[in-house]
Amino acid sequence: MITSVTLSDGTAAVVHTECTGWGETNIERYGLPALYRMVLDELNEDSTCTAVREHDGGVLVGSLSGGGPGVLAYALALCTASECRAAADAFEKEHGPHPDMAFERTWASKQGAGDQDDRDMVQEYLSAEIQDVNLHWLSQVDPDAARIFRPGCFTDGLLNHVHPVPGRAAFDLGRALEQYAAAKSDEGRMDRYGALFAGTADFQWDAFLPAGATTEAAR
Repeated sequence: MITSVTLSDGTAAVVHTECTGWGETNIERYGLPALYRMVLDELNEDSTCTAVREHDGGVLVGSLSGGGPGVLAYALALCTASECRAAADAFEKEHGPHPDMAFERTWASKQGAGDQDDRDMVQEYLSAEIQDVNLHWLSQVDPDAARIFRPGCFTDGLLNHVHPVPGRAAFDLGRALEQYAAAKSDEGRMDRYGALFAGTADFQWDAFLPAGATTEAAR
């Protein structure tokens, strides 16, 4: 789907988007990396837009509507191509702005705001939020994840780095990652270690595979 937006500097643009939600049964059965991979593949399917083809592979996550346990995964790409804008304008002229894409329009309106350092910090925080979501669900199926980490440690670590709290001992996230990587290496399940980072822009989808798996099977 696409929707038209106006960026903070007045530039006319378009958001390309796909969104898919899974409840806890599918998450526990397949894992969140599979959901992220699916929504990214859906974004790219049948698209000829350069912005979509060059998408960095990151997603955004939210809670399922209705309050049920689960995750909504958003794959979003922003572009200013004239043909994409024309397609969005033609649709919206006939039907009006898509009523279910307020999230996407809000996201796009913030992409050009602030300086590069501000945008980088926002991206770091979004990545940390995704990692905490990944950790929450991974802890349901992996006792090592529940034992080694503490809930919310990725965002807590980022916030504490920016604004340290006097007298509060910081959770040693680096040490926890080392311990978890060692445990999963011994177990032959480095895919579970990789699952902590799935959905972030710098995640390499084929870097962490289950023992004996092939690249295509992992996708």
